This record gives sequence, C-alpha cells and structure tokens, in this order.
Amino acid sequence: MKFGNNTMDNGVLRVTHVTKEGKIVQSDDPRQLVSQRMVYVRQTIVVDASRALSRAVCIATRYSAVRRQHGSRDGGPETQVIDFKALQSRLFPLLASAYAFKFVGEWLYTDVMEILAANDYSTFPEAHACTVGLKSLTTSATADGIEEC
Repeated sequence: MKFGNNTMDNGVLRVTHVTKEGKIVQSDDPRQLVSQRMVYVRQTIVVDASRALSRAVCIATRYSAVRRQHGSRDGGPETQVIDFKALQSRLFPLLASAYAFKFVGEWLYTDVMEILAANDYSTFPEAHACTVGLKSLTTSATADGIEEC
C-alpha cells in the first residue's frame, strides 16, 4: 500500500556530469545516490504518517470532549463521551502512537541529515534499516488508527 504522495512521480532524471562532447560521466557509486534519496523519502513518509495520525486523533478527541451521551443517574447533565473507559482504551493508545511517531520522525530526520551533510556513511546501513522498518510500521499503524478514529 502506498501511503501519501500518490500524485508524486518518482521517475526523474537529472544528469549533472556531462562533458562538452555530450557524454555522461557517472559518479563513483550511482546506487549510493539512489539509496540516499530513498532513505530521505522514507524518513519523510514516517513524518507524514505521524501528522496524519495526529490529525485524526485530534479530531476524534475534540469530538469526544464535546459530545455528550447518556444522562447521569441523579438527573444531572449527560456524560462526556471522552469519559467512557471503552473510548479511552481505544483513543489514548493512538494518541501515544502519534507522539511516538512524531518523535521518531524528528530523530530520523536529524540522523539522516547529519549523515548526508557529513558525507560519513558508516552508519548509513542502520539508517536505511530504520527507515525501511519504520515506514512500514508507521504507515500501517496510521491507516489502522485513522480507521479506529
């Protein structure tokens, strides 16, 4: 399942090393350039997933705080929906996940940017593995969470 960026066309060609004769000079390792870009894109998808889940949880929480249901036993005002334990047990874990995804997305962004800026690729395999796993986890959890809200 592709999460977000559905209208994005990833098929872009940019040639930066062309001689005056029109010959393309390849970089040392073109796979590294593609891999760098994919890690950056995956990190961005993790951040986008956290934002999407945050929006859904925010809407559900606000609605639950305003909505009232079932009058109290002593004839008082109706109970706010957010006070029901069943709703809290479904909504609050999603709220915690939204925060966790936000923080891990910020950490990933910082980590990836430091790697790319320093041209030190010693930790790049770990960053690649993290972005691959977290992209899958966050987008799946976000899709399920939005359905739950």
